[in-house]
Amino acid sequence: MDKPLHGVTETAVVLDGHLQVALDNMPGALVYTDENLNIVFCNDRFREMYPVPADLLRPGQPYSQFLRHLATHGYYGECDVDSTVARRVESLRHPTGKSFEDITPDGRCYRVMRRRAAAGGAVTVMTDVTEQKRAEQQLANKEAELHVALDNMPGALVYTDENLNIVFCNDRFREMYPVPADLLRPGQPYSQFLRHLATHGYYGECDVDSTVAQRVESLRHPTEKSFEDITPDGRCYRVMRRRAAAGGAVTVMTDVTEQKRAEQGLIEAKQRLEEANGSVTEKNRMLEALSSKLSKYLSPQVYESIFSGAQTVEISAKRKKLTVFFSDIAGFTETTDQLEAEELTDVLNQYLTEMSKIALEHGATIDKYIGDAMLLFFGDPETRGMQEDAKACVMMAIAMQRRMRELEQEWRARGFERPFRMRVGISTGFATVGNFGSRDRMDYTIYGNQVNLAARLQSAAEPGGILLSYETNALVQGIVLTEEYPPMTVKGFVRPINVYKVLGTYQELVDDGRVVLQERDGLRVLVDLTKQVSSEAIKVLEEVLAELTRRSAGE
Repeated sequence: MDKPLHGVTETAVVLDGHLQVALDNMPGALVYTDENLNIVFCNDRFREMYPVPADLLRPGQPYSQFLRHLATHGYYGECDVDSTVARRVESLRHPTGKSFEDITPDGRCYRVMRRRAAAGGAVTVMTDVTEQKRAEQQLANKEAELHVALDNMPGALVYTDENLNIVFCNDRFREMYPVPADLLRPGQPYSQFLRHLATHGYYGECDVDSTVAQRVESLRHPTEKSFEDITPDGRCYRVMRRRAAAGGAVTVMTDVTEQKRAEQGLIEAKQRLEEANGSVTEKNRMLEALSSKLSKYLSPQVYESIFSGAQTVEISAKRKKLTVFFSDIAGFTETTDQLEAEELTDVLNQYLTEMSKIALEHGATIDKYIGDAMLLFFGDPETRGMQEDAKACVMMAIAMQRRMRELEQEWRARGFERPFRMRVGISTGFATVGNFGSRDRMDYTIYGNQVNLAARLQSAAEPGGILLSYETNALVQGIVLTEEYPPMTVKGFVRPINVYKVLGTYQELVDDGRVVLQERDGLRVLVDLTKQVSSEAIKVLEEVLAELTRRSAGE
């Protein structure tokens, strides 16, 4: 005999190992209670679905205690605990075999089924049907939405069965086809509806029987190709029929009257647009040609700033720090006296073209050509910063002189005895830049002492040379080697101006063997090989070397 379980005498239930595994892994919760309403067994899923203290689910524990725990902890919501437990106990004592549903505090739905066990007691199975309920609700919502959608869709819809009888038609169908309501009741032959339309002139002058037969044939064998009907009042309906998966056919009628009118209006508008586009295209070609011509008279930066809207076309000016470039041809008058007008034009234009190309490559703003002279500047309307503007200007001047030496050889080969040689002056400082002139004719240019200084530096330079002002020289020390000239007295400046001659870039001078340049971390040695190295300079180098050697030995 088995021992009583917690004072309750009953026959022990021996579960086969495989059965135990099956019960613990079934999707639903299961609990078996004996005739005294005590728990005999519950599976793992039951414990998962009802996370109560483990002691309440031990074999032999009264099921009523489990129910009371749920009730007192709000599982059944606001309720009278005793009456709720009593009702549940009664259901357990007298299971009906009918299911009912519990809604958990977190909103899940459990379907509960109790059956009397053959050996006595009851077996209760709880199945989580939350997702099923949600799916059912969603399906119900979709069906309701479908009915609303069908009745509110912009097009008419009618569904006919395999016998060509009406199954359903929406409200829009009834609006578009105002026929007696009896003709549209479910079960009515669709052919009667068609005959009513034909006999009442809907299809115009026609043979009623052949027209109805043709429409019925279209309904019996839908091609899924649309066709159009024109109503007696001139409206246009697009009709589309498709075979339904469940049998029969679905016919959709769409009122495309406004669309047809819009299409016609669009065709007419398109024709007008094409005519307008042709006119605009022609005007654009004229404007592009005019713009291209105007660009020849303006610096690219000025042209871009005006046409982009960044610069207003009005008389205005501002003070700004610029680097100014002035160039001229040495002995221009004497050289040109030996040339015919055609030759002079050709050579001068070649010279200005080549120099302008280099200027634009370096980002210069071309102010103006004054005969053989050029006035350029850096720093407006675009700037890369004061030092970078100065460097760009000096590197541009070096590139120009390099190109002039190439052109000199070319011109000599063409028979010019005295080819052009250019002088350059560059200064950096504040100048006035902007639009000057009248309301009807203005010029974007610069004024000020720096322009005068650049012109004076140019006139003092040697043919093929470049002279810099003090500030320009200070800004470009890292890239070019310069030689100081005697100070110049310039009108508009209180004190004499320090002047510097550009000898070349360091790299050019190294390549030509004119200087020795060695740079290391913390060390820069520059030796001008074109000059005699004095004993004093050698002594300084020896002293520096001795100091470095001493410091190195001390470390």
